[in-house]
Amino acid sequence: MATTNYRVGQPQALTVNGVDAGGLMSARIQAGYDEIVRTAPDGLAGPPISDRLAQYVRGTITTQDWIEAINLLTGSLGTKVFYERKSGVAAATGYLKHTITNPVIHRIALGFRKGGYATCAYDFECKAGDPTKTIADMWTPLDGQAAPAHITAARGGYRIKSAGFTATPAIPIYHCASLDLSIALNLVKESNEVDVGYTCVDARLEATPVTGSISFQDSKITSALITAQRLVAAGRYNLGLNIVQSGGAAVKELTVAGVQFTGFEKTSSADAPFSEFRCDFEVCNSAGTPLTLAGANKILTLQDED
Repeated sequence: MATTNYRVGQPQALTVNGVDAGGLMSARIQAGYDEIVRTAPDGLAGPPISDRLAQYVRGTITTQDWIEAINLLTGSLGTKVFYERKSGVAAATGYLKHTITNPVIHRIALGFRKGGYATCAYDFECKAGDPTKTIADMWTPLDGQAAPAHITAARGGYRIKSAGFTATPAIPIYHCASLDLSIALNLVKESNEVDVGYTCVDARLEATPVTGSISFQDSKITSALITAQRLVAAGRYNLGLNIVQSGGAAVKELTVAGVQFTGFEKTSSADAPFSEFRCDFEVCNSAGTPLTLAGANKILTLQDED
């Protein structure tokens, strides 16, 4: 029997809804049926009778191109395309192309860790273009492709140069080790009548939870309070971070508006060189100056360091 080899790997060259997102790290895609109805026992000696209804395609993509986070979340609906390298095939035709149609991005998660590149993970749910569309229409693989053009990633985030909270007085945060931030839109979807999949998929901005945490080794005491205590005791202000980028690129200033710290924990261990604090926070809106993902009064603002 001839040897067969249909293995693929090395995901690369990601484009999502018109946004080039380099540094693709992983692609997790799920497909199947969400709504499965089953009969009551009704005297059946074996398994129930069942019917499968709504087909879905969804997943999570993780890249190192963290500065594209808001662009991914607010981009126009289109396609998601990436490639995988085929095993044992020459590069000229050695790639598999994946096209995901109408991926509605409803959650992003930014992660910064000292000593590693920042990551941006996002969740998507496909919207069926019409009542007849199936999994095969929403996720289309294409074999025998040439090598895709390389997409450059704006990597960085392996060091937080400085951080501070704009309380009165301002609270500097020294020795930052990590930052996590999640923006989760409210996803609603529906499949009715003759729909094969979800023809209604909406990522709603109303009451969007924005949460996160920042970890640091700063044990400075001011007015009988350590830094973590001062952050939690303060009100609603902006959290600002200056983030080092790869290859000598300009340092990025990331501002998270409307931050309100909700609690903290301190970890001190003989196995760790220094004690560390983790402060949890949420973004709190304002009736007078409502926050937005795009436009005026942004939740996240990103610019080059002054």
